[in-house]
Amino acid sequence: MKAMPTQARAKQKRAALIAAASECFVSLGYHDTTAKTVANKAGVATGTFYQYFENKEDMLRVIAKQRMEELYQQVPSATEFLELSSKAETASVKTGATERIFHQVLELIYGFHEQAPELHQILEQRKELDPDLAEILGQGEKMLYDRVLMFVNRFNIENADAVAFNLFAMAEGLVHRQVFGRPEQSKVLTLQLGAAMLASYFDNL
Repeated sequence: MKAMPTQARAKQKRAALIAAASECFVSLGYHDTTAKTVANKAGVATGTFYQYFENKEDMLRVIAKQRMEELYQQVPSATEFLELSSKAETASVKTGATERIFHQVLELIYGFHEQAPELHQILEQRKELDPDLAEILGQGEKMLYDRVLMFVNRFNIENADAVAFNLFAMAEGLVHRQVFGRPEQSKVLTLQLGAAMLASYFDNL
């Protein structure tokens, strides 16, 4: 990736190109999106595109990185998460606190996928061909997984890593089916039941 510009005008042009590229990837698809279509959408010359990005592959990585940074800002800090999980240590509040934590995680995952489902699918497809893109997306998933593992570790569970992996995989699968499968069931009910079912594992610990 090329270095970030420092001047305000250059930053605005770069941001306009990123926004235009996101729209082009969604409306035209990955293969029909070019530096020229992105530049036209942003209202700049094609040469301006190359001032800030190497090619459309570089652009897609920048978009992925930006999405991961936005996700990171929404994920509770380690301190906030530990404060929430500490409420789950007594039997009287364990279930309610656990459900709230999982509901929060599901909301984050759902929001990330729902924001631009077509773009998310392009990113998922392209990461199989682009190791750098796969690493960027993997870092975002790891942030959420680490939060789940942090919570699981509060219960001193044997094989906590495996438990966290399964819980996260179930949560991600649930969200994928809701966002991309277009079921009749509402988002609200899906996340409510999903949080309750994920939390139920801890009921008898």
